[in-house]
Amino acid sequence: MSTVVILCDHAHPSGGLAKVAIASAVGLARRGHRVQFFAAVPPIDPSLSAAGITVHCLEQSDLKGNADRMQAALRGIWNREAARALERLLGNCPANDTVVHIHGWAKALSPSIFAVCRKSGLPVLLTLHDYFPLCPNGAFFVFPEGVNCPHKALSAGCLATDCDARARHHKWWRAARHAAGALAGGFTGGMALATLSDRQRAVIAPHLASGTVTLPIPNPVEVEDHGPAPVAGNRHMLFVGRLSREKGAALLAEAAALAGWPVRFVGDGDEMAAVRRSNPDAELAGWLPPEAVLTEVRRARALVVPSLWYETFGLAAYEALANGVPVIVSDNCAAAEAVLPGETGLLFRSGDVTDLARCLGLMSHDAEVERMGRRAYERYWRAPFTLDRHLDRVEKVYRTALGGGIGALAGLDHPMPACAP
Repeated sequence: MSTVVILCDHAHPSGGLAKVAIASAVGLARRGHRVQFFAAVPPIDPSLSAAGITVHCLEQSDLKGNADRMQAALRGIWNREAARALERLLGNCPANDTVVHIHGWAKALSPSIFAVCRKSGLPVLLTLHDYFPLCPNGAFFVFPEGVNCPHKALSAGCLATDCDARARHHKWWRAARHAAGALAGGFTGGMALATLSDRQRAVIAPHLASGTVTLPIPNPVEVEDHGPAPVAGNRHMLFVGRLSREKGAALLAEAAALAGWPVRFVGDGDEMAAVRRSNPDAELAGWLPPEAVLTEVRRARALVVPSLWYETFGLAAYEALANGVPVIVSDNCAAAEAVLPGETGLLFRSGDVTDLARCLGLMSHDAEVERMGRRAYERYWRAPFTLDRHLDRVEKVYRTALGGGIGALAGLDHPMPACAP
């Protein structure tokens, strides 16, 4: 039994990142660990208290929810209250039996927590749910142009690139925040990085200092075994997620129109109008509750993940595979490694509407679609990404770090396969 301090911007499941942090905290507590959950933004999820977890919540707003824009800007660059409260918390933890695990910091806690974690001398694990520790806009993506970014953070090329999804002044604020963290010692020094996919590890490799320890720890996938879906009888392609440029929603809409396939979009976002222009016949369902999304997945002929940016994991793809639904994925994004081409789905050239339309056309044969769906289902469930499997890996990392420090974790730097061959 160890003391685990989990850091996350929100104390409730505001998104996938916080959902993983909370599920992990609850699971660790049930396994007997003393878990402290440090967050900035309420409300506190009831499952944390029910599991006997001590929650330290600063009762602050996140950057987007703070009506005082000046306070939000300054606190986002350096949250002094968070640094002071975290320093007090870590100072009271047993020095030889405590691990710090950072899940999220970019929406409220700020770079200030990294300096405190290093100063504590405790082993620290940082899960890269995004790319913010290595890229000011968190995506290695030039949003106005819709292309991946090759520049290193705060380099001349980085500073000269207008990459923010909203406005240039947002980029300058993000660069200032990144500079504040860099001047205080950086975001990755002295800690191990948990990566969610092999693609993510390849993306970050050129941006890491020599000797940085990276550990593959994929996210848990919360999905039940309902058997393979009847995909051969399904007629439409499906997109699930935010309708934004980097997600490639408009690309899919255009490809579906070109291939003559019906397509349905579950989600919402800035690209809704572009989707409608590209394909007036596309169905747009908006955001749906989880049980309704499951129904949508099982009614689809294939799930399409057309992301233009690298992504970090590919949750929707794994959920589809678990339900025996083939996936068609951009070869640029992390979800590509979930696919066994020709067996469980197909890969297409990122950003290439003609190649995506070609792949959609290959899904026209019922027997072939049924074969891929059954293969996807069988392959996923041989070694599913359960929460228990995730926690087994996390506990092994914690034990190794407590026994030999961060350097000892280099011996755990080996793949955790998505599923059996």
